Amino acid sequence: MKEDYTFFCPVRVRYNEVDQQGIVYNGTYFTYMDVAFGEFIRSSGRPYQDIVKETGFEVCHVKSTIEFCSSAFSDDLLDVGVRALSVGVKSFTLGFEIYRHGEDTLLVKGECVYVGYCPGTRTSRELTPLMRRILAH
Repeated sequence: MKEDYTFFCPVRVRYNEVDQQGIVYNGTYFTYMDVAFGEFIRSSGRPYQDIVKETGFEVCHVKSTIEFCSSAFSDDLLDVGVRALSVGVKSFTLGFEIYRHGEDTLLVKGECVYVGYCPGTRTSRELTPLMRRILAH
C-alpha cells in the first residue's frame, strides 16, 4: 500500500519505452525499479558508487518478481516507491510499488533480492553496518 512507502523516485516514461499503443513494455518496469534502487541508496547521502569505493562492498541482484496491476503510458510521470522488506545476514529484499504521479492506483508491485558481494573473490559476503543503516532509513 502506498502509505507503507516513505521514499519515492520520480521516473518519466520515455517514448522508446512504449509499444505502438503507447503502453509501457513489461520489461521496462525492471529498469524503473533499478533506477529507484540507486536513488534510494543516494537518498542516504552517498551514491552507490561512492559506497563501493569507500568500503569495497557491492551487491548482486539475484531475483526479481513483478505483478502487473495496470498500465503506464507514454509521457506519464511515475512515482516508484522503495522500502526494505527484509534484511538478513548476507542479503536483503526491497519492495517496489509504482504509481502514476498524483494517483493512488497501483500499477506495478515488485520485489528484488540482493546479496552482498565481494568482487575480488566473487563470493557472497555479509552486509556492512553502513548498508544496514541505509536499509533502515
